[in-house]
Amino acid sequence: MRYPCSCWENCLLVGHWANMVRKCLNHQLPLQRTMRSYYLTMWSSICGRSAYLEDEMIIALIGPSGSGKTSFIRQLTGHSLHRTASRFNNPTSRITATAVDIRGVNITLLDTPGIGSLADGRLLSEYDIFRLVRNWLRKTRRSDHLAGILYLQNMDDRRPVRPDIDYFSGICEANNFYSSVVLVATGWDKLRLRGGGWAKLREYETSLWRGMISRGAKGFLYTNTKESAEEAVTLITHPRTRGW
Repeated sequence: MRYPCSCWENCLLVGHWANMVRKCLNHQLPLQRTMRSYYLTMWSSICGRSAYLEDEMIIALIGPSGSGKTSFIRQLTGHSLHRTASRFNNPTSRITATAVDIRGVNITLLDTPGIGSLADGRLLSEYDIFRLVRNWLRKTRRSDHLAGILYLQNMDDRRPVRPDIDYFSGICEANNFYSSVVLVATGWDKLRLRGGGWAKLREYETSLWRGMISRGAKGFLYTNTKESAEEAVTLITHPRTRGW
């Protein structure tokens, strides 16, 4: 494309930058991803060729074994998992990536092994999951940051464990790490039948999750539907959405 003058081209680039900043402010998106998109547009204009980079948000699903991470993703996709990235060789300690589009946002969900699951003769800890996610980001993506974390915890678990995910603060985009964490309560169907669902939810909110919620994390009650799963994800992609 031929421009009337170099100033005209500069104005187009500045206009694109203004639109990106406006998008960032309206949706409270991290500025890092906005700047990346802007510089790629500049490179395309200067070099006269496309420099495409998918504007995606990568979200990790973390939680103890049996918390429902895989079924959560299946609710979103409506079918068996759509794998978009290679697994690690060990089938018991792998990450599966699934691409979804929610409200016009390209999202890659990382299904991680369960905390406390057995791999290589030992139980996986939160730190082990952190290392798997960090290595996955480094090996398969151009960015080494997550947009956020969905921490799933089954309210029907007889021995619930307090989440310990501070390790992930260094690989999340948000300035306030806990503002990008959503605590997802699963197992609602079983508890509702026994009549103790709401009491268990309040117990989690005032004990296991109290410290994280006070630091900016959001609590969310997952009701095992696609709509509920989408709502949980939008607490990260559209931060102004509220939890319970």
